[in-house]
Amino acid sequence: MRYLFPYLTAAVLVLAAQGCKGGNAAPEKEVTPPKGSTVSVSVFPGRVLTTSRLQLSTTLTHKTFQYPKNTQAVSRAESMLREGVDCIGQFTMDWGAGNTNPSKDTYDFRRLDERVRLIRRLGKKVVLTLCRCPQWMRRDDPSKGVDAAPRADMYEEFAHMAADFLRHYRDLDLDIYAVNVWSETRGYWSKDLGRWLLEDYADLYNTVYDSLKKVQPAVLVGGPFMHIESSPKGRNMATCDGSISASDRKALEAFLGKARAMDFFSIDRNLMENSDTTPYTPDEVLRYTGFNSVVHAQVREILESRFPDTPVWVVDNQCLKGHFAADVEAAGLASMYRHHLLGGAAFVDKWQPEDEGSERTDTQQIAPEGMYTHTDTADGAQPLPTFYVFKAFRECFPPGTAIVESNSSSEWVETLASSRHLMLINKHSKTHEVTIQAGSKTQEVTLQRFEVKILEL
Repeated sequence: MRYLFPYLTAAVLVLAAQGCKGGNAAPEKEVTPPKGSTVSVSVFPGRVLTTSRLQLSTTLTHKTFQYPKNTQAVSRAESMLREGVDCIGQFTMDWGAGNTNPSKDTYDFRRLDERVRLIRRLGKKVVLTLCRCPQWMRRDDPSKGVDAAPRADMYEEFAHMAADFLRHYRDLDLDIYAVNVWSETRGYWSKDLGRWLLEDYADLYNTVYDSLKKVQPAVLVGGPFMHIESSPKGRNMATCDGSISASDRKALEAFLGKARAMDFFSIDRNLMENSDTTPYTPDEVLRYTGFNSVVHAQVREILESRFPDTPVWVVDNQCLKGHFAADVEAAGLASMYRHHLLGGAAFVDKWQPEDEGSERTDTQQIAPEGMYTHTDTADGAQPLPTFYVFKAFRECFPPGTAIVESNSSSEWVETLASSRHLMLINKHSKTHEVTIQAGSKTQEVTLQRFEVKILEL
């Protein structure tokens, strides 16, 4: 075995975090990490479990590429996007796109065009999300403001607008790969039912689906882009088993009961919810990455009756949102992606590729959030540990890769293997001595705290 590319060691992660803060921080004193248990890992190259379908994506926001004069930083950021993802998402209104449809049949595509041209120039597939609607289409919903859903009598107008987007890019010869209909089911919460009113959303979805397919039959169209919580109402995750809540399940079943067709089924997943104020230690919080496997199994069960073969997409995916150190974030993200892949997900999207930089508003944030540091300085766009997670999955486990059986003797060390590569994920603050048996070959490695390591078999 040989090592394929830079490990995400504790030392590397500390340097990455310091690089985001600017200045010449004094190097931290090297500390010998505490030892954990000896772990046995077995890989069975002849036992194929599944085939990877996982495409990687990130969604550009209003904070992405705000400083074009920092040309070297922008160039580095573009290079990492080329290396790290297969697709790039963009919302069709605001979030860097501006007001694309200020009045009926009046369009302003200038900023959205810049984003779509950038994505295609980087050689990536374009995924548009029909997020927000023009003020003249919105419901009067003060609680949601600009995020209010379209009025029911405007569903046809909204679908017409969506079709015009496709016509516009077809005329410019800029291919659109997929369209998500709406975002996070914004504006569809029913206080009376205590759940998302997705039968109402399904009427919008069906109208948009038909309209888009008339313009571009090959475009992938999906929804409902509903957020599924890990710890309902902010409860400690130790009190949950990862199951989809009864109310969420009813909402999803209501949508599927009315949806006429679907090219992908999109869900929104984080590991830790904003409303969860439980003071988890890093070791404790990473126990719950496995909730994603539970969700995938239950989603497949829900889809079975009407859309059994529909690919599942995980959108706006976030791990710990910068509330833990960079190495913890990277290990958590790697573990989540592992569970998504093994669960059969065809697509996973990370919200926002850049850290928030000088615009950071979260006072609790510790680690930078994103694939690379912000481009707001000349030396910005430095790779963060999560970038190497993207790189590892894209290079070693791309769609079409046969995933073979592998197992670990420790709950803290997760494995993912193909016939050529083995990923080890340490979800623990202690180092582990790992003995790997792959066929007739044996190898011993040291896995540092929260390290993600790739070995070539």
